[in-house]
Amino acid sequence: MTINGPKEALTVLRGARLIVGDGKTVHERADLVLAGERIHEIREHTSASDDEGPEGVEVVDCSGKTIMPAIVNPHGHIGYMRGTTSDAAFFSEENVLDHLRRLTYHGVSTFRSLGTDRDGVELAVRDRQRAHPNADPELATLLSAGSGLVAPTPGAPNGGPFFAVNAVHETSGAEDATRFVRHLAEKNVDIVKFWVDDRGGTKAKLGPEIQRAVVAEAHRHGIPAAAHIYTIDDAKSAVRAGADVLAHMPRSARPDSELLDQLLEHDVAVFTSMSIQGPTSSDWLNDPLVRDITPPAEVQRLAAEIAEREPEPLFDTSETYSRLVDTFVLLREAGVRLVFSADTGLLAQLPGMAEHRELEALVGAGLSPAEAIGLATAEAARHLHLDDRGLLAAGKRADLLVLEANPLDDITNTRRISSVHLAGHALDREAMRRNWQ
Repeated sequence: MTINGPKEALTVLRGARLIVGDGKTVHERADLVLAGERIHEIREHTSASDDEGPEGVEVVDCSGKTIMPAIVNPHGHIGYMRGTTSDAAFFSEENVLDHLRRLTYHGVSTFRSLGTDRDGVELAVRDRQRAHPNADPELATLLSAGSGLVAPTPGAPNGGPFFAVNAVHETSGAEDATRFVRHLAEKNVDIVKFWVDDRGGTKAKLGPEIQRAVVAEAHRHGIPAAAHIYTIDDAKSAVRAGADVLAHMPRSARPDSELLDQLLEHDVAVFTSMSIQGPTSSDWLNDPLVRDITPPAEVQRLAAEIAEREPEPLFDTSETYSRLVDTFVLLREAGVRLVFSADTGLLAQLPGMAEHRELEALVGAGLSPAEAIGLATAEAARHLHLDDRGLLAAGKRADLLVLEANPLDDITNTRRISSVHLAGHALDREAMRRNWQ
């Protein structure tokens, strides 16, 4: 084996199937050469590759295994879930860091928390990561919207997430909204989030004038804006206000031609966010990825909650989910920019496992496994303007999963993880698992 190139320590992952992450390209048997924290090259595997590597090169036999890029999730909520329960009382920096480790254990390299930061904890963690890259290779890269904006509901909690109603900013006027977004910009948030959903008519929602003020001030500082929506009218209102992202597909009805035209004209990204609403059984709770790191009592609690509603989902109805799948197909065929989103951190969306369940939901909605993986890797990284990750290609960060089985045959094989490498560092998943156990 001859390798020419950089002076960094070299590692060769030899003889694996490589899923590049572009939604189509697969190398059936190749050698992936890592140099430090980057991918150095992809080489066709030959009989000569089976020779011992030169001195100083670590060779790892990956014959029969599959390698794919690490997952990138632009939409979730971090720090609130303990076990399988989400509550404001659980939020802490310690829990945020724990979730970042759970994410990497499952092969998620990058995570953006969308609007539920409390007291700037997430932003402080993010800023430390940026000041000291790779200081802790067990942590997923964190991006954050800080605290999002929502309308107050007089006499009742606001329409923000149930676990974070006192963490989001209640705003009832355009002037106040502008001031708060300016405050977020001073903290260099990665995106601004606002909620439009009236939670089935039970909550007040931001009016169009306030939505426009939020987006205008965000754009004034070069920051994109994301809207949480539920209905077709909410989606249209947010797009008219200039929102760059819809954090969910509309779920009240099939999108009409007006909304499709708006989404296409303004190139609005629409997050998939499917698995959080999908009909489910508790079978997936038997997966070792869950059982090995989640207290048995917590697994049993969630299993009982699921069984009580089965076959209906924990959130909404199976009828709504069927409509959601139809909407996904419609948006995709129309050419709307769809972006992978697991909405991690609440209900059954366990950090790390939620991302794998979203892959399964995408395949169930009609994507091929390669397309679903591409949406969760290269496309998600592109959405976040992170051009150093999401693909197995020379020069990219060596963020990758080595899998025991081929996810192109069965997308749930993304859960059969042999090892995870972040920035070229192989995580000690056994030690991580012991800490949780």
